[in-house]
Amino acid sequence: MLEELWRKITAELASVAFSATINLHSFSGGESMANEKRFVAQKRQRRRRKAAKAKVKLYEQGKLPHDKLPSLAKRFLSRKMRALSKSE
Repeated sequence: MLEELWRKITAELASVAFSATINLHSFSGGESMANEKRFVAQKRQRRRRKAAKAKVKLYEQGKLPHDKLPSLAKRFLSRKMRALSKSE
């Protein structure tokens, strides 16, 4: 009986906390997070970095020539080579 009461109280508190969180995060300032300029730019940059790192991996496997690498991938590769030469 006490355990059932405890579960009921916990469930009610959880639902209240969840609804308060939703109200707090819903459209603060009229914009949602998915539409904020900073967030969209961050997503775009993350995609570019991920693609460039994949190209570097292909280059290291010998499947892609150096002249076909995008400039960001070349920068990543030079940074990687510099770090490797310093560690030796």
